Formats: sequence, structure tokens, C-alpha cells
Amino acid sequence: MAKALDRVYGNKIIVKDGRCHFFEKQARGADLEYEIDKCRMETSQQKVYSQADRLNGIEIKGSVWIEGNSFRTRPYNGKWSDWKSSELFPSLHWRNRTGYDFEKRNGEFRFNPTFGVKNIRGKNGYISESKSKAIQNGEEAGIVIQESGSGKIVIQESR
Repeated sequence: MAKALDRVYGNKIIVKDGRCHFFEKQARGADLEYEIDKCRMETSQQKVYSQADRLNGIEIKGSVWIEGNSFRTRPYNGKWSDWKSSELFPSLHWRNRTGYDFEKRNGEFRFNPTFGVKNIRGKNGYISESKSKAIQNGEEAGIVIQESGSGKIVIQESR
């Protein structure tokens, strides 16, 4: 599963000195940088599977996310906020921001990103939607990396 997660998370979350860092795209203004102290990976596995799941070859299913008990944020190149606690309900705070639902079907892991994970990157900077479409249409040079609805990483290059 670790190899599968590395393929899925790729460069979305950077770990340095026991802290996780990522940038979250904001609807308005600069990207928001997160720093999570003593970050860790958590999972929740469903214990009950339906007969249909078994017939469909599902061996395991659940959720996986990155969490920590304390975090802080800052706008890109801005000042860090005070540390905040997420100790009481860390999974509620982090699952929708950094999580994937997963299943192992016929021996292969599949990941479906939560809404929040679609908005995070390991480094600041996003390609605009119009440039992304131009690259995908072959009108501009560049590379677009995105997740499909099934959680697979799709890389499209245009020269």
C-alpha cells in the first residue's frame, strides 16, 4: 500500500523534519500553506463488506489521510498563524482535507480523492485553468498532472 500511496500523493505533501507541508488552493487570494507538526498517516478500514463487494473482487476498503495534532497556516510568503490544535477530532479535521477513499479490488489498490485533496500541492503555484486546457488541447507546451475520478494519476504532455 505504501507504493500505491506514493503514486497517489506524489508531490502533494512534503515531509521535512517530522512536519508535513502542503499548499491549498484558495478561491481568492494567495495559496494557503499548511504545516502539520508530527504528521502521520491514518487509516480507517471498513469491517463489513457486502456480498456484492466480495463478488466484485473487493478485498479491502476504507479511507486514508495525513493528520497531526497541531498545525499552522500562512498565505504564500506571509506570516505564520499561531499553532492550532486538532487533537480532539483529528480525523474530522484532516480526512476531508488530505484524504482518499480506497479499495483493493482484484489485487490492485484504487484511490478516490476527497474534495480537499484536489486542492493541495507540495509546492506553491498552479497552472491556470485556461493554460491547462491549452496544454491538453496541444495549443501550448507544458505538462498537466491531474487525478482521474478513479484516483489514478494522469499525466498529459504537450510540446
